Amino acid sequence: MVNMFKSKNLQSVKHGFFSRLGGVSTGLYSSLNLSEKTTDSKANIFANRALVMDELDISSQKVFFPNQQHTSNVVLIDKTTDFNTVSRKPVDAVITNLKGTGVGILTADCSPILAHESESGYILAIHAGWKGALAGICENALNSLKDLGVDIKKISVAIGPTISTKCYEVKLDFIEAFIRTNPYFENFFFKEDGTYFFDLTLFIESRFNLFGVYDIHNLGLCTYGNPELFFSNRRAYHKSERDFGRMASIICL
Repeated sequence: MVNMFKSKNLQSVKHGFFSRLGGVSTGLYSSLNLSEKTTDSKANIFANRALVMDELDISSQKVFFPNQQHTSNVVLIDKTTDFNTVSRKPVDAVITNLKGTGVGILTADCSPILAHESESGYILAIHAGWKGALAGICENALNSLKDLGVDIKKISVAIGPTISTKCYEVKLDFIEAFIRTNPYFENFFFKEDGTYFFDLTLFIESRFNLFGVYDIHNLGLCTYGNPELFFSNRRAYHKSERDFGRMASIICL
């Protein structure tokens, strides 16, 4: 059975953060793998996407998944959008206010972020790993909404399954990359017994706070520490597995 988590502050709009459970894929991709960038069969991926759409009760709608590349690029989906062209561009945040069109993100440790502003009707999905977050993907997405006339401070934001701080060990060069960008970013690293750890979701929340956005619900679900529930890039690396599946997070009007 498909397993889906919802956010308490997005109840007015259809959305879901999916686990790895309830699909048809096998082996490393067991079982609800949604990524075409894996060696999983296309038939399995399409079947899994159909299960996800059914669970959200949006089988008749379109869901757009961007070509995620850990960039700071944002795209607006509107009536003029050529989906074939947009699907090839490196993009890590998608905005739309089209009825019948959902936007989705695929993750396996990075943060899936879903957001909604009810007055304007815009929805937003962001893929934010450390590279994209440091490059400004959250800030760029919010500035794009602002340019569309959205009252940024009224946005409701949810952060789905993400690698937790206690599982996100980092080296000094990683920390230095953040501090070179802004010395304040040192506050998002924690040292324990000589080992440094990074709080990705706290860093992301701070990016939204800069814009006066405080209606943020972090579901607090760790991908690395829950192998029965979630795929994890880092866990697959530590286990010397050749690949890993990706989970979907979707929001739609």
